[in-house]
Amino acid sequence: MNSRERIMAVLAGEKPDMTPIFPKIAFANVLACEGMTVREYMTDPKCMAAACVSAYRKFGWDGVALHTDISSEGKALGTIYEQPENTPGILKEYLLKDLSETDKVKVPDPYTTESMRTVVEAVSLVKKEIGDEAYILGWTNGPLNVAGQVYNLDELLVSLLEEPEEVHRLLEKCTEVSCAYAAAMIEAGADMIAYGHATASQNVISRDCYLEFALPYEKRLVQSIHEHGAKALTHICGNIENIVDAIAQNGSDVVDFDHVCDIDRLRERMPDKIYRGNIDPALFAMGTEGEIREAVKRLLAQKGAEEKFFLGSGCEINLNTPVGNLKAFTEAGRKYGKK
Repeated sequence: MNSRERIMAVLAGEKPDMTPIFPKIAFANVLACEGMTVREYMTDPKCMAAACVSAYRKFGWDGVALHTDISSEGKALGTIYEQPENTPGILKEYLLKDLSETDKVKVPDPYTTESMRTVVEAVSLVKKEIGDEAYILGWTNGPLNVAGQVYNLDELLVSLLEEPEEVHRLLEKCTEVSCAYAAAMIEAGADMIAYGHATASQNVISRDCYLEFALPYEKRLVQSIHEHGAKALTHICGNIENIVDAIAQNGSDVVDFDHVCDIDRLRERMPDKIYRGNIDPALFAMGTEGEIREAVKRLLAQKGAEEKFFLGSGCEINLNTPVGNLKAFTEAGRKYGKK
């Protein structure tokens, strides 16, 4: 099996030759390209595509992910960010000063509006170069995350309780934004769309708030992704063990889980889902190659990782991650993930 076939086998409910390796990595793809800056990666589709292809070939995993940081939708909608040379963007001014201004949120054209345009074009370039051998994942954000890009997050969270109708109005708009962006990436060649929804984590909001303000909009986003012919992945940072049964209702094909979660406990509450996770990004950045190998060995020895599983990172790979640790991760995955 090649990399693409390996991932597609798991998605089809079939047994792969080995556990697919697919860490969560976006702008840290630049680690594979000596001399490339984060700003170049974020703003030039040729650089983004080159970094993704180089990371795939250098580190030997089975899928590639195209994304900037969590500012893509916010930038496209009018929130002002500063883009340093070698770090993620820094938010400077929200689009909305008050929820009464929600009508300012207009669905942008992903083919002409930055940063969406860069990612969409990069997806197309990667598809042409390695689309037959690697699985291609595009990233958008879940509606609550998009809302937090255009309106102060602290005030948004208070508004869940004090102005729920206004929050729902904003989430309607944000869902349209995420759906449009996802559709453009699928048309460009993405096999799967992941959406980040950290604001929906039980570390941020309650289960009841998840059911009211996240799940209905996740369902619509996932439905739209499926209607456009791609698979969907849910990524919610932090602890999801107490909401994983609710996440199961959104219809996504794969669920990411962070390093604070345990695959066996997740399987108890949602047994049939395909999972991806969950080596700690801090271990990638600060651990030794031997510690990485041992962590992978332990994870793949758990019952919950025996099938319907992608070996990945718990969250985003950090820019200070040593290249040797990424290679050790793949080597261990191949050694201990054979079926």
